[in-house]
Amino acid sequence: MSEKRKTYFVIPARRDSKGFPFKNRKLLDYTINQIPLKLHKNTIVTTNDEKIIEKLSQSEINILERDEKLSLDSTNIRDVMEDVIDKFSLDYSDTIIMLYLTSPERKFSDIEKILDIYKENNISTLTCCMEPKSHPCLCFLKQDNNRGKQIIEHDLPRRQDYPECFELSHFVCIFQVGIINKLNKNMYNENTYFHKINSSIDVDHETDFKEFLQKNQ
Repeated sequence: MSEKRKTYFVIPARRDSKGFPFKNRKLLDYTINQIPLKLHKNTIVTTNDEKIIEKLSQSEINILERDEKLSLDSTNIRDVMEDVIDKFSLDYSDTIIMLYLTSPERKFSDIEKILDIYKENNISTLTCCMEPKSHPCLCFLKQDNNRGKQIIEHDLPRRQDYPECFELSHFVCIFQVGIINKLNKNMYNENTYFHKINSSIDVDHETDFKEFLQKNQ
């Protein structure tokens, strides 16, 4: 890898969470501890949480004290990544590996494997996917008066005839800095390479975190 082209690990870790208060404080170590110390200088945590800032202040990890206007419930992750790119003056050829803290089962070996796939396929945008919990052919949009409208219109009687599909997962998300304006607010586009992973706990509520702790006792 040349001097100009670098890889950065970027971790979003805002303070507030409605479903599981301060969940990023509780989840931080599971991701940080997986990143080798020698790579901490290429790791950026974007946060408005004073406890996380204090915790990381003695490390080599770069801290971006995120503006409150980028820490709202309505803030999209692309804007957060653009802020990182701007504040750290990242080069268009640099690579960002975005790691949500909500995947505490993720190992660094998982990240390395997915990064190898990203490089081998010479692609500029990758995110993960997995088997859907429920096929969209079985799902409906809720209508008035307890009515429903099929998300995918069909009259297929057998599940075997349903088209193959997958569920989006941000287990690992990788993209080249220069194409961020071509990604949507969920960090993918029509050219994104979707890497399939096995089902993994995604911590959205405290019950998910308890499940993770019990599983890893």
